[in-house]
Amino acid sequence: MSLSTLAPVDAVWASSKFIPIPTADILTFAFANLGRYDQNAPIFVDARSPSDSVSALHAYRIVHQLIRGFKELGLKEGDCVCLHSYNNIWYPLLWLAIIGAGGCVSGTNPGYSSSELVGHFNLTKPKYILSEVACIKPIIDAASQCNIATSNIFFVGTQDIPHVHGCRSWRTLLIDCECDWSASNQHDAHSAPNRVAVYAMTSGTTGLPKVAMISHRYVVAQTVFLESQFDARPYQPSQLICLPVFHAFASPLALVLPLRRGIPTYFLPRFTLQGFLHAVGAFSITDTPVVPPIIASLNQSPESDHHLLRSLRYVICAGAPMTTRVQTKLYDILDAHAVISQCWGTTEGGWHTLFDWQEKDTSGSVGRLMPNVQMKVIDDDGNPVGEDDKLGEALIRSPIMFSGYLDNPDANKEAFDVDGFYRTGDRVYVQNNKIFHEGRIKEVMKVNGWQVSPTELETVLMEHPLISDAAVVGMTRENQLGIQVTLPCAYVVRVHVESVGQGSGTSNTDVRGGLEPLTAKEVTDFIASKLISYKHLTGGVVFVKEIPRSSTGKIMRRLLSATELDSSN
Repeated sequence: MSLSTLAPVDAVWASSKFIPIPTADILTFAFANLGRYDQNAPIFVDARSPSDSVSALHAYRIVHQLIRGFKELGLKEGDCVCLHSYNNIWYPLLWLAIIGAGGCVSGTNPGYSSSELVGHFNLTKPKYILSEVACIKPIIDAASQCNIATSNIFFVGTQDIPHVHGCRSWRTLLIDCECDWSASNQHDAHSAPNRVAVYAMTSGTTGLPKVAMISHRYVVAQTVFLESQFDARPYQPSQLICLPVFHAFASPLALVLPLRRGIPTYFLPRFTLQGFLHAVGAFSITDTPVVPPIIASLNQSPESDHHLLRSLRYVICAGAPMTTRVQTKLYDILDAHAVISQCWGTTEGGWHTLFDWQEKDTSGSVGRLMPNVQMKVIDDDGNPVGEDDKLGEALIRSPIMFSGYLDNPDANKEAFDVDGFYRTGDRVYVQNNKIFHEGRIKEVMKVNGWQVSPTELETVLMEHPLISDAAVVGMTRENQLGIQVTLPCAYVVRVHVESVGQGSGTSNTDVRGGLEPLTAKEVTDFIASKLISYKHLTGGVVFVKEIPRSSTGKIMRRLLSATELDSSN
């Protein structure tokens, strides 16, 4: 998949490989290959309890039953259903059934607090919720705040019990039937690809979190491109998925591809070193997606466990660029035939780059453009860059492209240029037909592979009664394992304690029990009490006298490091 310029005058880069995209809905596409492989063999397997598995034929039947159940429940076309769960063998089936019934599935992070879930529900407006038992309490709390009835919440789990906290089991949705999703949804082949199937949370390149609308065509195109990679393998692949399948990196590998190609797919709820090592060794895993912190953990694993990784043939790393030193160290551990590839992508545009399965690259590149993908690189003045080694913002155009942000026309206007290229906010350059990622030019941070919106953190900080203004930026450092990490850091303007409560009937002692200035620990604890762990202020807190802003009130983040400090504490 080499890169070539389409036209030097346009400074557009493109893959030399083109693959036609079928005009099919996700369900028809996913199950089209039944019978071409052993449809009774386990296809989705619990890596912790391999006797818990689902074959492709079993999946086909369960999805049909769930579609009937969702329709009888009252799910209408376009209704949103929230899927709140760690990885498990039922996740792909529930995901497919919601889409097959005409709904839009929205996966949420099971680590979210109730306040984060409220924000999500306000954007996506789910009609029904399916939640794993272990994380159902914040769901119930958030649902009550959003006027979602408990009767519309179902729990996901293996428990053979009728109710959990008043919520019914997902199994009550299983209704025997012969239901054809394409006929029941009454869409022709031409309109099906453009229907929205998934609501994906994203921070975009700026501002608060948004909902990216993902179409059937997006999912089908992404899967087709990955199939072209897997079809070239000289071995029978089996994959381990320990990254969250609601995330844009792992979902293309975990949800549809296994059914298309009969790839045994083992699920771990989340990554643990011992769980990962055991699964790879026990099931002779060949392929797995990872993020740099996982590679760092593998590099630090005991040498006595390294034999457990010898079956690995293709490791895909995304979320943040991987340094050559870290990659080389893992190569020393793996079998000589193994390949460690980097991948770069966005929620809005799927996977943009990848290396071929047999290409061992240690240059630090994030890969070559995927088939059918076009890329512009523009400099800080908006001028196109058509030469090697010139940094600029990457703009992407591809069949794997979202259909816009839900109910956010202003963000939609800012997201694309006049030629329909999506502004990624990522700074890249091209060298020898390979793409190198050099960080972000927009304000949204990538923390351990997760998008973090500074605006979201700033909004929460401003809820604190002793903070008058705040700004958040990402501090990029290389940790002791050689991994480039981004740490959220808050610049905070404190309210003078003597002014707290004036005119409100509330004294400063009511607010904090004393007259001492606000401390950094209090700020970090406040964020930790409100937000999921990867949004915590691991980069610290800096107290300043003011936040630099433009005449329109926009935070001038590049000036924060030069802002006068508040040394009153």
